[in-house]
Amino acid sequence: MTGPFPDVQGAKSRLLIALVVDNSSSMREQDAIGELNSALAAWRGEIQADANLCRIGEIALVSFGAGGEGGATVVDPSGRGRDPLPSPFVPVGEFAPPTLVASGYSPMVPAIQRALALVDRRREELAEQGIAMAYRPLVYLLTDGAPSDEDGRPSDRWRDLAQELRRQEAEQRLLFFAFGVRGADRQVLEGLAPEANYLMERNNFSLVLQAVRQSIDRVMSSGRNAPAEVVQAGVKDTVGELRELQDWFIRQTGL
Repeated sequence: MTGPFPDVQGAKSRLLIALVVDNSSSMREQDAIGELNSALAAWRGEIQADANLCRIGEIALVSFGAGGEGGATVVDPSGRGRDPLPSPFVPVGEFAPPTLVASGYSPMVPAIQRALALVDRRREELAEQGIAMAYRPLVYLLTDGAPSDEDGRPSDRWRDLAQELRRQEAEQRLLFFAFGVRGADRQVLEGLAPEANYLMERNNFSLVLQAVRQSIDRVMSSGRNAPAEVVQAGVKDTVGELRELQDWFIRQTGL
């Protein structure tokens, strides 16, 4: 059975990566959305320079702001704007994210839930094709705020979601990371990812995506069954090093 997701890569194992990114109206402040778009464009080149990641990696992109189902939009990660979208995932080599526009509220929880469903669906499809998971799927949250409902009111539905994330991590079904820039709610980040939350002091999505890249490297070097806490501790060390480098650059340049 082939299903809706064609096998476009020859590798017989895969690494699924899902980015859940904030494009709510708060991302207009200090042009955080512009920083995110620029960082994604640069990051594309970095990950596509990794031959092994290109061979096994697939990426999906979910945004949360205006539009989409409950404010969560499955974005065509190839940038071609295909409608209907034949697959939410594309090989890393085809990743070319479109320019995101900031608007609307912040339905963070539905977006993460949508990403989890996409990962489950793709994993099942690959299993039907006889293709194994090389590593646990990786799900990343990138935000500058806090979750709201569809009407813009603060929402605490993330508490139930946090329990589901811990269950899936305990079953080695995925690894979840929460990255926030200036304005992000620390309590939410810590609740969703107790050992894998990172809050940057500036709207520096370039630094965030560097950390995402390093976490992918950590996972690929640690092995399929490495305990989540081992991978998370390594990523935390890497983020600390990146922050120190950023602070040194700011002190030297005054930027």
